[in-house]
This record gives sequence, C-alpha cells and structure tokens, in this order.
Amino acid sequence: MIAYLKGELALKGESHIVIDVRGVGYEVIIPTSVQNRLPNIGENIKVYTHTYVREDRFVLYGFLQMSELELFGKLLKVSKVGPKVAVSILSTLNAREFKLAVAKEDVEILKEVKGIGKKTAQRLILEMKGKIDLDRIIKEEDESSQSITGVKREEAVEGLMNLGYNVQEARQAVTESCKDVDEAAEVEEIIKLALQKFGQSNES
Repeated sequence: MIAYLKGELALKGESHIVIDVRGVGYEVIIPTSVQNRLPNIGENIKVYTHTYVREDRFVLYGFLQMSELELFGKLLKVSKVGPKVAVSILSTLNAREFKLAVAKEDVEILKEVKGIGKKTAQRLILEMKGKIDLDRIIKEEDESSQSITGVKREEAVEGLMNLGYNVQEARQAVTESCKDVDEAAEVEEIIKLALQKFGQSNES
C-alpha cells in the first residue's frame, strides 16, 4: 500500500496528475478540489494516496490533505459508493462542506454532486453520521456564521455561479473572502473580493 508520494509534478490532466518520484512516473487520480490547489509543473508536491486494488485495476487516488484522504476512505465504506462517486463528492464539496451537509442533513446540497440522487444522499447522511464529529462541525459553523450570515454566503455563491464558476470554486472563494470582511459587508462586496482572489490564483 502506498501511503503518500513526494516528488516533482510532471503532468496535470483534467482528472489526474503524474508525479515523478526519482525517475518513476506515478499516475494519480484527483478530485477537482485538489486540481485547483496544485503547484506549477516542475515544482515539488506531496500527495496522500489511497491505493485501490481490484483484479483488473490498480489505481492511486491522491489528496493534498490527510483529512481529505480520511474522508475518502470513509466514503468508500458507504454502501454503493465507489471511488468514482467519492471523487465526485470531493470535487463538488470540500471535506468541511460535506461534513456540514451531513450534520445538517442537507439532502439538496448533496444532490448537487454528479451521480448522487435523493436516495443516495439520504444513505450518505445515515451512514456517515456515526463517522464524523457532528457537534464540532456545527459549533464551528455557528461561530463563523456570527460574522457573515449564511444567507449572504449563499447569495454570494449563487452570484459567482451565475458568472460561470462551479459550486466548489464559488464556495471556496466565498469562505476565504468572508474571513477578510466584517459582518456588515454586503453580498456585492463579498463577490468582488472573491473575484479578486480568483484573479490572484490565475496569476500564480
């Protein structure tokens, strides 16, 4: 079992990367949330990996944070959820957003994930509830919502999606932007700051 890979980022694909580890290229499947945080080609990278082995397949799935890898492993233990669906979940929602959706039993958020319908979303909530610290997740969300209301956050996310960004990109940008404004900030200000962060990301 390969726990992690550390080497040079040799290739970026739409759904995978290749890491050069001492002259050996390892192909690693990654979710979109990881794709958006990758270093430049030629730079060093470390990814935590899940080794998926079947009779006809040997696949590495990679993540930049241990928490993402751990969540991926827990998702695979949910009935009828395989690697493809697990990657789709982590491409649409980051680890915290997924845990919060489970904690709040938010079926509609989970249905935003490609390949997940109402029944699968309900099964995810039911089976994942015992695998994550729901009280801590809800407490952290309540503390963060004291500065910027959930309504403003969702309106800002929707605004960014109307501009062409996907839900995962929009939520991540809004979360980062809300750290830099006070509770009186309007939705337009949050969106403007989020767009600036997108611009900084593209420049890097």
